[in-house]
Amino acid sequence: MYLKLVPLFGLLAGASVTVRKTSKGPTGYEVTFRFENTTARSVSIAGGLQPFTDAYHATPSGSSLWDPQNYEPGWFIARGGGTRPQDQPYQMTNLGNGSWTYTSPFPSGTYAYAFVVNCSGNNTQCGIDSGNYVIDPDNLPFVNVQGDQTASIFQVPYDPEFQYDPDINLNFDYTLPVDKAHRGTVHNVNYTSPGSIHPAQDVHDFVIYLPPGYSNATAKKYPILYLSHGGGGNAQDWQNLAQTSSIMDRLILEGSIEPTIVVMPSFYNIAPEYKQVYGRPNPGGRYPPPSVVRENYLAYLMPFVERTFAVSMEPSRRAFAGLSLGGQLTYEMYMNATDYFGYFGIFSGATFGNAANYPNPERIAANPRLKEVGVFTSVGLYDFAFDDIRVLEGVLQANRIGFLTRIVPFGYHAWNTWQDNLWHFGKKALWKKTPYPANPIRVAV
Repeated sequence: MYLKLVPLFGLLAGASVTVRKTSKGPTGYEVTFRFENTTARSVSIAGGLQPFTDAYHATPSGSSLWDPQNYEPGWFIARGGGTRPQDQPYQMTNLGNGSWTYTSPFPSGTYAYAFVVNCSGNNTQCGIDSGNYVIDPDNLPFVNVQGDQTASIFQVPYDPEFQYDPDINLNFDYTLPVDKAHRGTVHNVNYTSPGSIHPAQDVHDFVIYLPPGYSNATAKKYPILYLSHGGGGNAQDWQNLAQTSSIMDRLILEGSIEPTIVVMPSFYNIAPEYKQVYGRPNPGGRYPPPSVVRENYLAYLMPFVERTFAVSMEPSRRAFAGLSLGGQLTYEMYMNATDYFGYFGIFSGATFGNAANYPNPERIAANPRLKEVGVFTSVGLYDFAFDDIRVLEGVLQANRIGFLTRIVPFGYHAWNTWQDNLWHFGKKALWKKTPYPANPIRVAV
């Protein structure tokens, strides 16, 4: 086992991103991207930037796809459509001598970006393997193995004078860093996992957040949250795309949770048949069944964590949460690992329509802890997983299983939704008294 700092990688190019407070409309902040390339015919900004919509033009299958240059209060990121570089409004301007620039207002939030050079609209010329896709070398992502993360990150603060909207709260300042004295640390860790193939044969990896003041040389045992990525993702996603360390720092600083260790594992590549080449076209990539991941984690990941870090051995001090396919994995843990975990955060996931896997009286009789642990469900209002979460909640309600829930009013199947999920999971559910009150279905008579 070893801990290591973030390695540097990326294609060499002059590039930068600058967030500047303007104290004027439309958002109070503006972001300037710079890129240097004397031979480029065109440069666009891709890698995760999305257009915007408002609540009056948003549906699960579409949205307004507005340019942030025209921002108005109440706009939020619109997932679905406009994801290819050539479809987006983020086209850079050539100032001459190979200097490209783009400046735009942006509202509060975490954004991912990269640069695409000479993209004419087909995947061969625009893709990550094309040679035209450039990660900002001056703002590299947090990564374990070069190539596993394919975008850089910037964060825009909230300005209530220009961004406040009475109908929806879009303040994401809880993802901004706290002062240095109250920050935890984040590390990549490799560990032995027989059969795993990445980052090396029989080696797998996870990211760990250690809260401020953490020390192995102590009798204190910290509560622990396992936090899973989703389909196509890896261990570094939660730190890069959600700013998990900042969220945890702030939850701890304000007293919403006690100091907590967070382990963010990877569920791909735990065996050759589940190979995933991150960030690249990979038709052969396959998600391992949740039961396979559960068995692998319980056999290798969790014993390693318990041997290496000062974590609690009490189920009431352990939690598992995840997004999308990681939410499905969380449900797997809920149904089959209540002897190990006491809290579960199901974000935009569950059984994806397979109602045969839901709780019923027989399963509850066989495992009474299904009604004793803490279950938190959350999903975006415009998320394609919305119906599945609501079906799960109906089953929990019908079986008088207490749970807490949150519908994210601006939420698509996107990272700002899952930031909100983690924040409220910590605020309202994690390490709180269980079981949560049951909400029985009431039938009018």
